[in-house]
Amino acid sequence: MNKIILDDVKVVDSVVDDCISYNLIDNEDVKVLNIDVLESCDLDLDYRFSSAKVEVCINVCSNIIFNVNEIISGESAKVRTKYVIDESSFVNVCKFNNIDSIKEYFVCNLNGVGASINYNLKTISINPENYEFLVYHNFKNTNSNICTNGVSIKDGSVLFNVSSFIGKDITGCVASQDNKIINLNDNECIIKPNLYIDCDDVSATHSAWVGSFREDELFYLQSRGIGRDDAIRLLISGFLTSNISDSLCDYIKNILDMYWR
Repeated sequence: MNKIILDDVKVVDSVVDDCISYNLIDNEDVKVLNIDVLESCDLDLDYRFSSAKVEVCINVCSNIIFNVNEIISGESAKVRTKYVIDESSFVNVCKFNNIDSIKEYFVCNLNGVGASINYNLKTISINPENYEFLVYHNFKNTNSNICTNGVSIKDGSVLFNVSSFIGKDITGCVASQDNKIINLNDNECIIKPNLYIDCDDVSATHSAWVGSFREDELFYLQSRGIGRDDAIRLLISGFLTSNISDSLCDYIKNILDMYWR
């Protein structure tokens, strides 16, 4: 497994083979991590921030299957991530944020026929978190599936602003959004799902849901002898580990122990 560990100022550790090349550039107050994916492979990205401004640029060449496990932890960060995905390549991102405060800007350019991305974000918010996602279908027969899931606790709140773009004559595309926030406090959480579609021959769907767990879900678990607090923890665990790689599931379950014992 390829792996890159990055803190505020440097690459702490890395293990990469010939499938990946990368470099870190220091542009004054912004660190720029450039990653080129040359062959099909898997990559773990582990960001450990105290107070960081980081731009991550990931270029995926043609005819590649690229799986990414990404973790952001620490205190505070402003992160801009840019994917460029070439023809007939598929990118699968499983991402978990466990950071005190974050503003994140995500841009994906599907830059070849048949380019696809499947993106799953999970986050636990203890302070305000803001996310903006922009997905551009620049060629025909491209596919995007963006799934954002957040849990808001303590002083947390979550804003998901998700936009998918399909231009005129960019036919045969699929753009899907699935956005959900479990709000366990009284703070306002917002989802803004946007579809900008200028072509008829496409499939474009979105969903957005903000709220707490349904009482019938909790009642069912409590009727099986599970206490209310344990029932909430069980539902949160299922929510945050769905559609996530096994290795990241184990990490998330350990983090849950910090908040729900």
